[in-house]
Amino acid sequence: MPDAWILKMAMLFILGFQNSGARGTPDPPKGTLQRSSEILYFKRFAQSGSERGKEIYFYKCWVCHNDYTRAAGTTAPTLRDLYKRPRLISGQPVNDQTVAAKIKNGGPNMPAYQYTLAEQDLADLVSFLREGKCCWEDFEEKEPPRNPRYKAK
Repeated sequence: MPDAWILKMAMLFILGFQNSGARGTPDPPKGTLQRSSEILYFKRFAQSGSERGKEIYFYKCWVCHNDYTRAAGTTAPTLRDLYKRPRLISGQPVNDQTVAAKIKNGGPNMPAYQYTLAEQDLADLVSFLREGKCCWEDFEEKEPPRNPRYKAK
């Protein structure tokens, strides 16, 4: 009796290895339920560029740099038309390097993002600010972007 049990286990073990190669690796889910990596890496709207920078701005910058918090008394300046200004508040000229350095290193009343945002994240965020579409206050949206997966009307 124990020999029959061992034989059955051996056969199941061997069959399991024979079938495991045919299965391969499963495809990542393509449904709407597994989207945490898109949110974590700020890739819900685009893989790179200013559209991705818009999403990063919403999650990291808009919290302080918006009309509502300025009306409530925050010292965070508006970032609207940032590249049309001659200088930053710190006195540095406005260009990609100084804006990226300010985001990385922070300042008085501004957190530093050097350990939070990767170089590609910074490049996408700076491209969004440079395009002049920043901040939503001047455009028809008047609010942050809507969730593309929210289907209510």
